Amino acid sequence: MKYLFIIIGCTCSTIVAAELTGLFLLWRQGMISMHHLQEIKLVLTNRAASDGPEAETEQKPQYPSAQEVAQARAVKILNLDKRESELTTLKGMADAKREDLESLQKQIRSLRKAFEEELARIEATITSTGTEQARGVLLALPPKDAVQQLMQLSIAQDVVLMKGMPEKTIARILKEFQSALPSLPDAGGERKDTPAERGRMIFEALSRGEPSRTLLDQQRQAANDQTN
Repeated sequence: MKYLFIIIGCTCSTIVAAELTGLFLLWRQGMISMHHLQEIKLVLTNRAASDGPEAETEQKPQYPSAQEVAQARAVKILNLDKRESELTTLKGMADAKREDLESLQKQIRSLRKAFEEELARIEATITSTGTEQARGVLLALPPKDAVQQLMQLSIAQDVVLMKGMPEKTIARILKEFQSALPSLPDAGGERKDTPAERGRMIFEALSRGEPSRTLLDQQRQAANDQTN
């Protein structure tokens, strides 16, 4: 058994020495390197080259070059200029639209004022015609009948109608107001002016210069409102 172990040991030593010699020769010839050893390991372990952590290569961060930075800055400046130009164009369009609207509003106000003035003129003409006609009717009636007709109207209307009458006619009508009997209250129980009271109020209004005074006060108030 002793000799058998000696023979086996010599054989193993010879095999190991031969393998080491072969590996040395292969390394000298460049046939064995870390890359080849890695490939042999991958073949023996049945893995792909990208599976192991050894195949992973460290990727260094890539920084943009100065030219790329300059190009990006130029693109941003161009975009800003484009937006500024668009905003300027939109502002010009908005200003033009605003001016058009203001001009249209002025035209509308002018037309409305002209329409209101024409309407007021027509109304004044109609009122004046109706007033003259009603005044002519009152002049044709006896004072007693004229008082009855005036009692059916308001004090302001009575003053307007009597304002253009001759003074003698006004005097006869006012005298008839003083001698006329008071009318009975209506069904609603509301008290009406007596003819004497109505005649007194008509005379006071005529003495104050009505209805011209009221019209002047109204025009003065309207002018003050427009000024304020």
